[in-house]
Amino acid sequence: MTVVSLAEATRRLGIDVKTLHRWLAEAQISLHCHPEDGRKKGVSQEHLHELARLHQRSLTPLCEVPLVPTASPVPDLAAALLTLPEQLCILQAQIAALQQQVADLPRLIMQNRLEPLIPAVPAKPSRIRKPPAKPTTSAPAKAKTPPKPTHVIPRVEYSNERGGYVVTCPKKGLLPLEPDTPEWFAWVAKQDSFRFVGKSGRFTAHHEWRVPKGAWRAHRQIRNHSYTLRLAPNHQLTITVLEQAAETLQAHLR
Repeated sequence: MTVVSLAEATRRLGIDVKTLHRWLAEAQISLHCHPEDGRKKGVSQEHLHELARLHQRSLTPLCEVPLVPTASPVPDLAAALLTLPEQLCILQAQIAALQQQVADLPRLIMQNRLEPLIPAVPAKPSRIRKPPAKPTTSAPAKAKTPPKPTHVIPRVEYSNERGGYVVTCPKKGLLPLEPDTPEWFAWVAKQDSFRFVGKSGRFTAHHEWRVPKGAWRAHRQIRNHSYTLRLAPNHQLTITVLEQAAETLQAHLR
């Protein structure tokens, strides 16, 4: 069995010592003792060819190194010249190994193509579909509260058709009342307010219950301004008093 030294094995395979030890461990190949020197370890010729086959390597040819005579000492220059052929042979073997590796590089790249480290970003969809809206159960509409009825007060108005004053009640309609009569003063004493539309103007009359004898006052809103005028008690609230108050308030429009 021919045993090749580790240095010779690395040279012929074109690799370093660490790579050689790793390949031997992966192939579960053990080293052999050199037949001439048991202290040196090496690789058998068969195992060397097996490693080259497993890793697709071509072995470089062996270089025969000329024997250096040891009988007489050789000067340093002569020793360097003697080792020059061996160094050239090793260099040529390394160059051949590199050329083989370069030639095998495209094939290895095709076999062991690496996937891109960064995944490609998926293209955005041209149109985003929105999820269907969930049917919402509408709460029953609250019944609208009817608006409060407008408060309508009685109306005392001068009528050209009748040639006198008429009293209209919102509930009973036209009342058979004549102004300045006992029935008139009795009706006035029971009212809270009434609308007066006379010959010279108009206003709203309000009954002041807290005032002794039930006094009345006239109120009118003119150009965002409120005007109030004191009238007379119940038994003195005549048409003449109402017309004078209407004329006085109407003067604020001039």
